[in-house]
Amino acid sequence: MSSTNKSIQEKTAELNKLVEWFDSEDFKLEQALDNYKQAEKLASEIEKDLLSLKNEIQIVKQKFDSES
Repeated sequence: MSSTNKSIQEKTAELNKLVEWFDSEDFKLEQALDNYKQAEKLASEIEKDLLSLKNEIQIVKQKFDSES
């Protein structure tokens, strides 16, 4: 499953696992850059998803307010 098809909750869980890895005994400096880049990409995707969701909510709210 590509990360673009994952829910915000799934992406957040994946990001949390990556962040936890940095404090774990499995931490390896050689892997750190790759995991950091992956975490950065996930964080960016989550931010975009949340912004999109916020925009949708505002549109629905505007429609609801105009119908009242």
